[in-house]
Amino acid sequence: MSLMDVIISWINENPGKAIGAFLGLLFGILFFTLGIMKTLLILIFTAAGYFIGKSKDSGISPIDYFKNIFKR
Repeated sequence: MSLMDVIISWINENPGKAIGAFLGLLFGILFFTLGIMKTLLILIFTAAGYFIGKSKDSGISPIDYFKNIFKR
């Protein structure tokens, strides 16, 4: 069994840990290369894009989606 097979097997068994580790590595690299403010700006735009895409998938407008979030 090669090293790549072991890695793929571990990722298939632990998808949450694998995604978390990858995101931690990615944000660590962004933090050290771009700085904290640019990294936070990237995170904000990513979250906004996610919520806009999610609202489009759900069939509601992004404004209504955010209104429902802040009503709770």
